[in-house]
Amino acid sequence: MERPDVLSGNSVDWRAVITNIASDAVNMATFNSGPRQPLLSWSVAAVCVTLSAVPTAAAGAASSDPNWPCQQIKVADLSFGSAWSGPPVDPTHINWKDDSQIADLVQILSPRRKSLDQAEAIIDDFARQAGDDKQPRLMKLLAGLFSVFDTERDSILAGLDRFGRRQQELAADIRADNEKLHALQSETTADAGAIQGLTQQVAWEAELFQDRRQAISFACDAPSKIEQRFFALARHIQQILEQ
Repeated sequence: MERPDVLSGNSVDWRAVITNIASDAVNMATFNSGPRQPLLSWSVAAVCVTLSAVPTAAAGAASSDPNWPCQQIKVADLSFGSAWSGPPVDPTHINWKDDSQIADLVQILSPRRKSLDQAEAIIDDFARQAGDDKQPRLMKLLAGLFSVFDTERDSILAGLDRFGRRQQELAADIRADNEKLHALQSETTADAGAIQGLTQQVAWEAELFQDRRQAISFACDAPSKIEQRFFALARHIQQILEQ
């Protein structure tokens, strides 16, 4: 089942998106079977440029995690304390799932297809209806939102880490095949067909590496988008309680 997307107006399973980008098994099978067509868009010079970037491309420049594929700094956890300065509360100790109204409201408020203005208006109505129970009801809602956003964000981070590992593996394959190509080219009796085939393979791997790196860039924004939405909703709940 797809989870509600907190980033756009559509329903997106971000784990599936990242997995599909990271997986090249079908493409590799297609490449290894049947005739190989020349890759006109990729020259040997372009391959060399890509290879020069491979040692650092698999890991984000701002992260100490070698598997992290994004330029954004990797923040492992969604920080509740950074978003909330209201009444003391541990959201992990609040049982909100058994409250059907709260659970339904969390599912309505978490997807980004519900604009922040709409979400805040819904929270306002909920707070008015709660009456004297406004604070405990809003705290339950806050805990539910934190739980859903935190779980979704953890899932995306895990997918990005898997993607990063796959990119590192592909980078190693590119380097190894490129070394084989150089060795083959240095042989005076090397078969021209073998050189051409290996050249095309290195070019294909380099193009795949670049395409995957470009495709994952939008998913790298997902963790921060989740943080921004949770922070905005948490701040609005806090403002209601301070009134």
